[in-house]
Amino acid sequence: MSKKTETNQNYSNNNNDFQESVNQSFDETKDNIKKSIDESRKQIPRINDSVNSYQEQSLQTAKEISEQYLDSQKEVVNSLQSAWRPYNEIYTGLVTNYYSPNAAVNAYTRFVSNVADNTVSAIRLSNNVIFSTLDAWKPLLQQAKDVSRHISNTGVNTARVFEQNSRQFAAEVQDVAAASSNVNTSTNTTTKSTTH
Repeated sequence: MSKKTETNQNYSNNNNDFQESVNQSFDETKDNIKKSIDESRKQIPRINDSVNSYQEQSLQTAKEISEQYLDSQKEVVNSLQSAWRPYNEIYTGLVTNYYSPNAAVNAYTRFVSNVADNTVSAIRLSNNVIFSTLDAWKPLLQQAKDVSRHISNTGVNTARVFEQNSRQFAAEVQDVAAASSNVNTSTNTTTKSTTH
């Protein structure tokens, strides 16, 4: 076997070994990514439970805060009404019905009710903002996936162009070498003919 054929065969074997090693490395990486995603997927129910628990806890807290606030305000109103009653009886003739204890109690009760409603609405709004933010991640993840695919395809296309250019270059080098060899052979033949 000629030295050139042996060198080409060794190069081909080394190239095949390298290609197998690269393919095996990428396959292992794919498997590792798949395992990581499967492990992350297993965490989804726990995350959902945490989010649901947070939402239930925040609603329960809002309920308890509202109830405590309303109970305390009920006691304040009862105390004010009791304290106001004797003065009302004394000054009944001086004050109009607009300034009666019932009007003050009704106004204060409406105020307390509005504060409690606003507290519950604020907590509900914060929950909506949190879940809207979670929903906003879905298209972002899809876009990241699409961009990643595009970048991967660009890398593959670049590698293919490099491979094609390398093959063309190698073919041109072989053509030049063959042409050079033919010129040398014809020059040697002409030189030998002239000397005879």
